[in-house]
Amino acid sequence: MERFATHAGSWYPSNTETLTKQLTTSRTLPHTTPNCRVIISPHAGYKYCARTMLPAYHSLDIKTDHSIKIFILGPSHHIYFKNKVLISGFNEVDTPLGKLSIDTDLAKEWTTQHPDLFKYMDPEVDMEEHSLEMQFSILYNTLRQRGITNIQAEVKIIPIMISHGESNMFSKLGQIIGDQLYKDPYTYMIISSDFCHWGRRFEYTGYVGSRDDLKDAMDEETEIEMLTSRSKLSHHQIPIWSSIEILDRYAMDILNLNDPDMWNKYLDITGNTICGRMALECLLYVIKYLTEQHDINCKWGWNKYSQSSQVQSVGESSVSYSSGHVQLNVNKSK
Repeated sequence: MERFATHAGSWYPSNTETLTKQLTTSRTLPHTTPNCRVIISPHAGYKYCARTMLPAYHSLDIKTDHSIKIFILGPSHHIYFKNKVLISGFNEVDTPLGKLSIDTDLAKEWTTQHPDLFKYMDPEVDMEEHSLEMQFSILYNTLRQRGITNIQAEVKIIPIMISHGESNMFSKLGQIIGDQLYKDPYTYMIISSDFCHWGRRFEYTGYVGSRDDLKDAMDEETEIEMLTSRSKLSHHQIPIWSSIEILDRYAMDILNLNDPDMWNKYLDITGNTICGRMALECLLYVIKYLTEQHDINCKWGWNKYSQSSQVQSVGESSVSYSSGHVQLNVNKSK
């Protein structure tokens, strides 16, 4: 059963040549980042964020001498569920560039062995969600550029949707995915997440005047200011778009700490509307497990940051995009 490219022609081009051109910056890809097996990538329309997504995909240390497996974790934009994750029940996904195979054997194993944690997605929910689909075409093009000739046979993906969960769910999920990453060096992970959604239409107008203001709020555990139509922006130190960037870059620094508790504290203090925050929390638990149980050194790096527009007034809005990567370095003493 095939998942159709339901967002082709709207969120990204359906024409193969046009799409390839949009996702290709040069004939020769930049060098990979050694041991980079995890990336963070936005999921908006390609015209808004493809140039931000690409550096993360170029970082992937893809091996072409062996079949590979790729977990793709993204948020749910249309349905709410808690303390479980949903796995695609399709056999393959279609893109304008070609098809990607889903690891149906692993999906069956997980849903059988951990029925309380893993469930299959409803096909309509799967096809409606864009956070996972927006990774498929860019992944396919990257694999093709890296020289994998038979992508459908040599690569298997596992699309996973996350809504909400508690620490015990993330701990169990982190262990399961972490074991896969540890045991199989040809396994990779993609986290699909946009960053701040700012504006009244997103019900978020958080503002900080400086990084020090944000640090003070974190230290004192006090919520940051929310701008309203009555806010006198002339009394504020920096433009709104600069404040948004401070909020987002602080989030990146918090993620660098590999501490799920600090991540949740940051989200509570700022309210930052990072839509993939649960998928990112899952990644932090994966890293925590790899570090504590397998002595893996997990090193973050951030590739590119952008905003859909530079907000100047409370009546405007924007979405932020950030791409990053994580290197999984085995301790040399092991």
